[in-house]
Amino acid sequence: MSTNKNNIHLSPTDNTLISREVELRNQIEECAEIGGLEWNIETGDFWWSENINHILQIKDHPPLPSLQSLIGFIHPSDQQKVQTLFARVADEGGHFRLHTHALTRNGKEIPILLMVKSNTNSQKLIGYIQDISEDFTERASLLETLAKYRGVMSGAGDAIILLSHEGNIIEGNQKAAELLEVTEEELPNLTVDDIHLEEDLDIMMGHYQSFLWGQNEKAKSTIVGKQGGLATVEISGRPVDISSEQMLVVIFHDITLQQKAQNALKRSEQRYRSLVDEAREGILLLDSDGKIIATNPKLCESTGLKRSSLLESNFLEVTDFDMEVSPTELLKETGTRPSIHMEGNLKTKDGKLLPTGFNVARYQEQGEVQFIVTAYDLTSVRSGEEDRLELQKQLFQAQKQELLGQLAGSLAHDFNNLLSPILLVSEMLMEDAEDEFYEKNLSNINQAAQRARRLVRRILTYTRPEESEPTEIDIAHELKETLALLRSSIPQTIMIDDQSEEDEFKCFADLDQIHQIIMNIGTNAAQAIGEKHGTVTFELKKIHIDENSELISRFEIPEGDYATLCVTDTGPGIPDEIINQIFEPFFTTKTQTDGSGLGLSVVQRLVEIHGGAVEARHAENGGACVCVYLPLL
Repeated sequence: MSTNKNNIHLSPTDNTLISREVELRNQIEECAEIGGLEWNIETGDFWWSENINHILQIKDHPPLPSLQSLIGFIHPSDQQKVQTLFARVADEGGHFRLHTHALTRNGKEIPILLMVKSNTNSQKLIGYIQDISEDFTERASLLETLAKYRGVMSGAGDAIILLSHEGNIIEGNQKAAELLEVTEEELPNLTVDDIHLEEDLDIMMGHYQSFLWGQNEKAKSTIVGKQGGLATVEISGRPVDISSEQMLVVIFHDITLQQKAQNALKRSEQRYRSLVDEAREGILLLDSDGKIIATNPKLCESTGLKRSSLLESNFLEVTDFDMEVSPTELLKETGTRPSIHMEGNLKTKDGKLLPTGFNVARYQEQGEVQFIVTAYDLTSVRSGEEDRLELQKQLFQAQKQELLGQLAGSLAHDFNNLLSPILLVSEMLMEDAEDEFYEKNLSNINQAAQRARRLVRRILTYTRPEESEPTEIDIAHELKETLALLRSSIPQTIMIDDQSEEDEFKCFADLDQIHQIIMNIGTNAAQAIGEKHGTVTFELKKIHIDENSELISRFEIPEGDYATLCVTDTGPGIPDEIINQIFEPFFTTKTQTDGSGLGLSVVQRLVEIHGGAVEARHAENGGACVCVYLPLL
């Protein structure tokens, strides 16, 4: 072979070698039923080998090779996909491999494999098309053989898979797909290595080998799903011959729930024994008649009675209640109420009465109604409750005085210095005024000064201790009375909507302070609406706060029944950045003439004195909602 500057000259020997190479390549392509293709991205030239014409059954008048000509032979359902894949590889490099169908020149649909990759050394894509009809025929034969197993597998309640001798999953039923967290179509992509824990794999391979040998045994293992889920299964298997190939039918019987139930039962029994025996509260189990059938050491310690003595007693024999009806009798009468809390006394061996709180819950044991009672000592609670209320009152007062002391003193001094001459001069001028116009203006000045003096008096009153007189009240009744007063004190453009439950809400509270809480929240809501038309909605209802409620951790309030008063307005709402500040003293978004910023601060303190909590949140209508939680009797 020789070359000059502009031309390449091939010797006869070179031409012979090239011809043989081309012929050999064509023969290889024909044997493999593969046809090559090449696309020059830069020039747009497209080439495909003669064997592509053979695959597509193009005998006469072959089309000019181009990307669009090739795509035209692809099944219409995949043409857009092929176009996109070619464009992606042309732009980004890489490769794609696609199983699809082609339509031959005479309209026959054949399965093909299309493989294309970018040539890193030039602006070209190279690839091939392979006729895989024979593979499909073989698979169809296999699937036909497997069809007789599908009816059994699809109707089975257990997960069933068919394993090859190499440990590849051939197929499985829907239960198997659910167990392995894949679709049925994805099952053939898995092997036994994918579905077992690594530490269990060697043991399970031994079991699978035993199944292939025909040994009738069962194995217990953990199956790993594609998404990481774990399931405990009982595994059995038997060998089968399909198309002269030995395979293995494997059945996975899911015992996850059964295993969890057994483990949970054991743990529950252990926890129960530990909790009951080590509990700081007394615990009793009662039958439907109230007879004690089990107890714990704490109750024996509290009463001074032996366990054997308690087991011979009735619940009413060792307790004392102010009410005529016991908790168990009350639960029987209500029928649907699952639990109740009552306070009473526990009788000791020497006849003393221990103040005790009783939580009584009803449950079913083998179809019979029984009760579980938790008894906790209230002696220290009752003695400490008065101290707590007094300390809380003192703390409240100290905080008010700390916040308002300097302000009140300064106001009193400054206002008195300013108001005294104003009041004196205005009164003197009023006595000498002969003109009605001047007398009226002087009277306005005098009245304004009097109002300023009363303002000082109110602030000073706020800093003085307040006497609280809690009694048993019905919050629903007090709400109705307070709303009647509130209606007369807010603009007529604002409506009051009472959506409270029709029920009694018995609470141990100071009547005046409850009125003040309602008035302060209602007034604040009305001021938020302003001069526009709007609505202030009051909703009083009962809720039960249990140990799982977020309110317990957020406000540190005890479990129990609570009255919830939610006041919602149609105002502009509370911005997120200040919603946690609105209960701080003197914090206000109003002008200096519209509010002092004390209303909600006072509400929070009064609610906390009553053992409750208050929170503010965004209302669904865009306004604000303030909710008060007060413990019920």
